[in-house]
Amino acid sequence: MFPTSPRRALVTGGSAGIGKETVKALVAKGYEVIVAARDAAKGEAVLNAIRAEHPGAQLSFHALDMSQPDAVVAFAQQVQARWDRIDALVLNAGLFTPQLRTGVTGHEFMFATTHLGHFALTHQLLPLVEAAPAGRIVVTSSVAHFFAGGFDFGSLREPSSSTFLMVAPFVAYGRSKLANLLFVRELARRLQGSKVLVNSFHPGSVKTEIWRGTPGLFNALISPGLISEREGAQTQVFLATDPSLAQSGQHWFRKKIEQGSPASRNPELAQRLWDYSEQALGIRRFGRPQGGVELVRARRA
Repeated sequence: MFPTSPRRALVTGGSAGIGKETVKALVAKGYEVIVAARDAAKGEAVLNAIRAEHPGAQLSFHALDMSQPDAVVAFAQQVQARWDRIDALVLNAGLFTPQLRTGVTGHEFMFATTHLGHFALTHQLLPLVEAAPAGRIVVTSSVAHFFAGGFDFGSLREPSSSTFLMVAPFVAYGRSKLANLLFVRELARRLQGSKVLVNSFHPGSVKTEIWRGTPGLFNALISPGLISEREGAQTQVFLATDPSLAQSGQHWFRKKIEQGSPASRNPELAQRLWDYSEQALGIRRFGRPQGGVELVRARRA
């Protein structure tokens, strides 16, 4: 059962695309929503527009770069100091970079932002999700996780600079989405028997800002088949709010469970990625932060 008091959601990447539409839908359902995204000006503008449509909406915006471990910890500490529970932790932030580069942790930027950033944030905020009567964790993955094939750990710190036919960036993007799905499978396994449900989803081919880094010809080819941001957000909202949901550790598309790639269903790969992520971020006991800044920046060997 959901609580009778206002439910609370935290949405990363909530200032644009399907994240923005999810925030709108949650507000319409009476949720208090904490929005985190990189661009403060855009974020505040989006929240003001939502407030104009929904007077009295409980909204707060926080500028956050998910590729910065120290920023993730600082943000999480602010959330912990102000709120006592999170009913839905919506890990939606994502990006595509047309040329591969590394972030401050020394890892390929899409992987660092989309996987490591969300891994770190979940570690910090899991106690608040567990405090909710029916906590949900929803992760935006993609059918692009098939592009990764397996999982090349060796190139996480030495990404190729090639942009030939966008192959290397698309493979890296697919790997970041595969990491999202493996994270969901393993986290759900670890939380088995708890009240928290963890699921990922593929939103469909959505017309969002994520395609701004891809070639114009590619955009022209895919544009006719793209769906609206609102349509793309529907499964995310369903997984975050539907009281009938009982499944955990699943991957969804159009509110139905999808099998996913063979790699995404490999428990040994999920465990290996989990161990790698904990080591890269200096995490001792996942979901049990020890206070202070626990994350450490991984250095190049």
